[in-house]
Amino acid sequence: MRQRVPDAVMAASAEELANVELEVLDSAIPGGAPLDLTGHVFVIGPAGSVDGGAPRADGAPILNGNGMIYRIDFGSGGPVRLTSRLARTPCYYADAASRPGTRFEELGFHDAGLLRFSPSLGLRNQLNAALVPMHAPRAPARLLVTYDAGRPYEIDPATLELVTPVGRNSAWYPGAPVDHPFPITLTTAHPCFDAERGELWAVNYGRALPGRLIASLPLIDELGALPRSLDRLASAAASMVEQQLLRPSADRLELFAKRALERLPARFRPVAPLDPADLAARQAARFGGVPLAEAAGDFVYLLRWDGHNEPERHALVLPGGAPVRIEQSVHQIGLTRRWIVLADTAFRIGLESVASLRAPASPGVERLLRSLLTMPQEPSTTFYLVRRDALRPGGGPVAVKKIVVPLETLHFLVDYEDAGDRITVHAAHNCATDHGEWIRPCDRHAADKTPAPPRLLGLLPAGQADVHRIGRYTLDAAAERVVDQAVFADPERALGIGLYAYREAGASWMPPDRLKNVYWRGCGIWDDLSTEFVDRLYASYPHRALPMATLRRLRADGGQPDSLFRFNHRAMRIEDRYEFPRQSVGSWLSSLQFVPRRGGSGADTDGYVVALVTTPRRAEVWIFDATNLARGPLCKLGHPSFRPGLTLHTAWLNAVAPWRGGYRVPVREDHEDFVAESPSDEVRALFEEEVYPRFD
Repeated sequence: MRQRVPDAVMAASAEELANVELEVLDSAIPGGAPLDLTGHVFVIGPAGSVDGGAPRADGAPILNGNGMIYRIDFGSGGPVRLTSRLARTPCYYADAASRPGTRFEELGFHDAGLLRFSPSLGLRNQLNAALVPMHAPRAPARLLVTYDAGRPYEIDPATLELVTPVGRNSAWYPGAPVDHPFPITLTTAHPCFDAERGELWAVNYGRALPGRLIASLPLIDELGALPRSLDRLASAAASMVEQQLLRPSADRLELFAKRALERLPARFRPVAPLDPADLAARQAARFGGVPLAEAAGDFVYLLRWDGHNEPERHALVLPGGAPVRIEQSVHQIGLTRRWIVLADTAFRIGLESVASLRAPASPGVERLLRSLLTMPQEPSTTFYLVRRDALRPGGGPVAVKKIVVPLETLHFLVDYEDAGDRITVHAAHNCATDHGEWIRPCDRHAADKTPAPPRLLGLLPAGQADVHRIGRYTLDAAAERVVDQAVFADPERALGIGLYAYREAGASWMPPDRLKNVYWRGCGIWDDLSTEFVDRLYASYPHRALPMATLRRLRADGGQPDSLFRFNHRAMRIEDRYEFPRQSVGSWLSSLQFVPRRGGSGADTDGYVVALVTTPRRAEVWIFDATNLARGPLCKLGHPSFRPGLTLHTAWLNAVAPWRGGYRVPVREDHEDFVAESPSDEVRALFEEEVYPRFD
């Protein structure tokens, strides 16, 4: 019996809910939810486009969607209530005002892989990835919502409305020096807040790209109108690439691209690159008079924000003075007593996505771009270590330590204690898995080569191609090497590793000195998510622990259900596990949050795990006893209007209060210089009529 992905994973409603009472669907304890479960669990996830929820008719990636913020309120024995609100940024209103059929449709945004981009307006900040609490001493908690390709925003925990971005536009360098009112900003979805010092740490980075690609961004979406003969040629070339019949070297690929561009009609050819000196001067004028060493070059800035003033910037450089280069992304960073830990994480997102813009009218072009631009995630992880006392007030460059560990990493956690400058990293190794991919109309099932099911178009992940692992590494910052490591894998279940939860802070809101118990989503094997493209992409994976033949047999035998397990990171073993029942339509485990028990001991297992579970019928909130997962959920809650689809990270606050942070960036002041530089009167009109009035 093969388990099927439940349809409700794809069904994300854009309807906002206000204080609805969740129904008790099932309970093993009197009264529904436990009486000592209190506080507020926040969840974030994508909820479709400005036209409505998901799934979308164009098959866009499900992660390409507006952020929906959910808050689940627990009381002392009272009903559990739910409130939700969309993250309505200025670019949200610009997107809504430039939809097809509107006055400003020529300025409209288009799906660009995991991103949403307008050649005239720039990049959408969709704020759908994670939530970061800010617990300052003797002050109400503040809360941020984040995204990998946009500035973090502070929200009002009581109303869930956006309050302000962290830093003005001019505090963040764009990933490309192109004039956009909404700059291309690459950052981390997981900034770190230090409650003891009252400061937030975030990252802003960019990668060098050819000037011809940068100059082409305003035109690249027009490829959707290519003649059918050229599109068929592109499809044939894509087939050759995918079958390894055409795998040109970098030099030959450049020549191939040059000749292909020469054959395009004149209006599709990229314009000449802008002069580098002009780009550098423009950056310097716009971003505080501090130009990059090279226009459109590599850069990584560490930003420190005190919650009240503009962030300060610290350029990260290698010991020889060269800028740090991020090859993939900085999805997560970590914080210890003396160090800030950055990782080049296994999640490709950036301008490459803009280059692979969705082209419904030219599926052959889209397929060719995918086959040429999609590379496997790097099979190792580079960590960059920044000593905190080397960061001088006011900003400035700082040299990093660099250590490489085997196996790729998307999420990682660190011990706060780093005595002797030895940093302990706990890494989730998502081996041979591509979170930058999604199921597309051209995809075929890995086993029988049948077309991908339409109901799953846009869903991530697109099937793992090896067993995942959990690694614990001790990094010696002085020697820049790994001095101890332990790696766990469960090949019998072909265990995948997903989202996580743990007791993130103690009574002082500081993180634990040493992590021990962490709750992980055990990702099941979903045969209908296995694609020929991803299997080929990772066919030569260098760290393979599970033969592809074995994995294919497991898929054919029905796959594996999801599980929730507690992992002891000191003993490096699973100590408690709940495995979902095997059935024809499976249950999909999603967002997890540890909630400490009211009046409890403070131990890292003394509490509850709140999880979102998509069942064959609907989305539900399940509550587990954190000391006994194997018992199964204590209760299940739901509501007919609660349709979140695929959700991501979470946060917990013991209390919510209306925002009174004081820091606020006025929208008009934040954008008016960028808007004034636009050559289009329509852009200025859109802001004056549709964006500024929403915030004035």
